[in-house]
Amino acid sequence: MNDRELSSVSDELLLSRICNDDDRKAFSVLYDRYWAVLIQTCFKRLKCLETSEEIVQEIFVDLFVRRNELQLNSTLEAYLKTAVKYKIYNHYRSQQIHQSYLNSELSIQKIHSPAPDEVFQKKELNALIIAATAQMPEKCKEVFMLSRYQQLSHKDISSRLGISVSTVKKHITKATNILKANFKQHSPDLLAVLSSLYLL
Repeated sequence: MNDRELSSVSDELLLSRICNDDDRKAFSVLYDRYWAVLIQTCFKRLKCLETSEEIVQEIFVDLFVRRNELQLNSTLEAYLKTAVKYKIYNHYRSQQIHQSYLNSELSIQKIHSPAPDEVFQKKELNALIIAATAQMPEKCKEVFMLSRYQQLSHKDISSRLGISVSTVKKHITKATNILKANFKQHSPDLLAVLSSLYLL
């Protein structure tokens, strides 16, 4: 059967030839018969020609892939139009999920992204702490680092360094005083921040 003859054949017969004989010419006839009307249906809802074409393309690909297991309870035209409705619904749903994800990501970024002033303050704070620890005696600095950065207890520091707990406390007190003095001299405004971080 040539193309002209196929073009006048009913949907049911064309579909039968596709399902039973893998007739690609019959498939092309169905494709040409419904392509434009399905595109138009999609475009009315989506207002996007590219997305409409993609959806209709997916429907026809799915039709051909599932041709051997396809069971229609209505006409092919009704089946295709229903498929379009489901595809449009799924498109809207995926867009909503995507937008919801983007909104949540933006919210997280807003929550966790510090303001420029906070970034500058943190950098200044770290610089002053480094400068202050450089002024500490070696053993005092070592005790301070173990206490504040490794979160070791006085007892753990005592065991690690082989010194008494009271000596550990003295070193921490001395380190704290050096920090306070350094901050009062260079940046009194950050002393409150330092106090909240290190419980001075």
